[in-house]
Amino acid sequence: MKQYLKRIFKILCTLVLISLIIPKVFAQEWNSARLTILYGSNIPFNFNSLEKIKKGIEITTGSHFGISMADSSKVGHVLQGFVLNFRSFNSQANIKGDAFTLPLNRLRVKAENVVGLGSGSSYGYKDLTTDWVSLFSYTNLTWSNLTWPNDQLNISFECGKPVTDGGNGSLLGEEPDYYNVEVEFELVPTGPGF
Repeated sequence: MKQYLKRIFKILCTLVLISLIIPKVFAQEWNSARLTILYGSNIPFNFNSLEKIKKGIEITTGSHFGISMADSSKVGHVLQGFVLNFRSFNSQANIKGDAFTLPLNRLRVKAENVVGLGSGSSYGYKDLTTDWVSLFSYTNLTWSNLTWPNDQLNISFECGKPVTDGGNGSLLGEEPDYYNVEVEFELVPTGPGF
């Protein structure tokens, strides 16, 4: 009986030691990334005149994002920057109205540096699609953490701009309706290990 109790005691001690060691082996400090909407979460386009329907609407200060990113300094996942992507939310196939639809590419989006991300690259206006499209990229090989009060992007929107003015077509001839589409943004860290 004593042998049996000794054996159970050894097994219990081993299990306790394993339970104390395993969390430390599997627990890791991860890099962090956060996209904060400072303002402009709902962008209305009011086409309430013939002029706006013909020439489209551009909202240059539509949304304002703060970027926060921190490198955990763990080997194997070195943070060097990010890419900001966008698409229609849940891959919505078109801009839906109550009765009619518009193609997604009638809405175009652009991201530009406001504060702290001056070495980043804006890709100009990009069409809204169901696939992820890059709007802005930032790389800094001598990485220092980003904080939302010091690192910000402005998001501009345009809709219904004629092709002759660099857009994807006016809304002249489209059916009147209350159209709605949700846009999803994604902040993707870049660097070795990502």
